[in-house]
Amino acid sequence: MRVIAGLWRGHPLQSPPGDFARPTTDRVKESMFHLLGPSSPQNTVLDLFAGSGALGIEALSRGAPEAIFADVHPVSLSVVRTNLARLRAEQSVQVWKSDWQKTLCRVLQEERKLSWIFVDPPYAKGLWLPILEWVASHPLHFAKMILESPKQVQLPEQIGRIEMKKNRVYGDIAVTVYEPVAIEEMG
Repeated sequence: MRVIAGLWRGHPLQSPPGDFARPTTDRVKESMFHLLGPSSPQNTVLDLFAGSGALGIEALSRGAPEAIFADVHPVSLSVVRTNLARLRAEQSVQVWKSDWQKTLCRVLQEERKLSWIFVDPPYAKGLWLPILEWVASHPLHFAKMILESPKQVQLPEQIGRIEMKKNRVYGDIAVTVYEPVAIEEMG
């Protein structure tokens, strides 16, 4: 596993040992960022189930000004910190030991504006819909939310104030991009 593009292109990344973390493959990660387009994020990016931190690190490498890495597993958080230290990227990041709901509540409470939210939860927990429902029902400020899931998971076209903009399948993995619905589109 490595950084695909940008400032740290080619740098290897460590991944957590064991099977509780499932790192995004380089191929899927490259495709995911291709879906996001060539422009750099203007605001903070959130790596919600950080694991190794690969998605947030990739965003930083491509020009994100800041990243938040959130995970509940101490081993994952240690690996994230190790990867950030190897890249000397500690000054533009925050690492939170927090579950997804507490993380999103904190982001909302602190009134943070997010460019991208990466959502790659443990597949067995099936958290995609609960996360979409939470985001749809709270005034969270974000530009794009990127979900990684097994290809057989059916996600809604629209839920509340957010809608699916892109959905691509890469082998067994689906990448889905959601964006907030413009106020005038909601009627």
